[in-house]
Amino acid sequence: MYQEYPPCPSLAPYIDKYWEVKGETEYDMRYKILPDGCADFIFSIQEPSQPLNGEMLMQPYRFYFVGPMRIYSELVTRSTNLHMMGVRFSPCGLAAFTKVPLGEFTDMRIDASELDMLFDNSFAEMLCERESLQERIQIIERFLLSRLSAIIPIDRQMLQATDLIIRSNGMLPIRQLTDKLYLGQRHFERKFKHVTGYTPKEFSRITKFRNATRVLRGIKDTDMQQLAIDCGYYDQSHFIKEFRRLSGSNPSAFMSLPIPEDDPLTYI
Repeated sequence: MYQEYPPCPSLAPYIDKYWEVKGETEYDMRYKILPDGCADFIFSIQEPSQPLNGEMLMQPYRFYFVGPMRIYSELVTRSTNLHMMGVRFSPCGLAAFTKVPLGEFTDMRIDASELDMLFDNSFAEMLCERESLQERIQIIERFLLSRLSAIIPIDRQMLQATDLIIRSNGMLPIRQLTDKLYLGQRHFERKFKHVTGYTPKEFSRITKFRNATRVLRGIKDTDMQQLAIDCGYYDQSHFIKEFRRLSGSNPSAFMSLPIPEDDPLTYI
């Protein structure tokens, strides 16, 4: 079962959503986590699970940081029950709470106890001991709201840049973007990667892909060539190649998946 909840209004500029995945699953079931332009803290509430590469074992009462991803990653369950919750920060949101450059964590999945970033193990344990998702969200929000007075102002130009990219579904050329913001390209790229973990081109690429997944989920009869063009790809071949690179599936296989793309975990 998947649930998601929006943040309170005061945290809406920084938090995209809270989500929970809970329920029975098969041992060694593989899931995909698709790139979405955001970064997540994931709390393992109950049963352990493990990414396919074996580098990180998710243990109960622990938490993990999933940095900005440029391609999909895979998760393998090591039990018959799965219970995780996540705090998904908006593209520039985490930069308001930490001075750590997000570009240092691109494509990384890390045991967050190794990081000096926002939460710690005692916080994770307290969170996991609560009975409901609503209680956990309340604890997280009280903690984050207590830090608002010391918040690091987010560069308004970077906020505007991510907004323009998202509103254009990733199709706004970077040169036009820098012209709109009156910024030199190198300076802009350096600042953008610091707060989002992506170069502007990478963020545009992922935004375009996310729009394509929404379009695919919303239609039944698909003219793949026309869809590719409408979503900003040069042609069908380029679209399929890019889609497979970012999701690990071709578009037709993705359409048959049983879980909506807004779920952070998608069955393989």
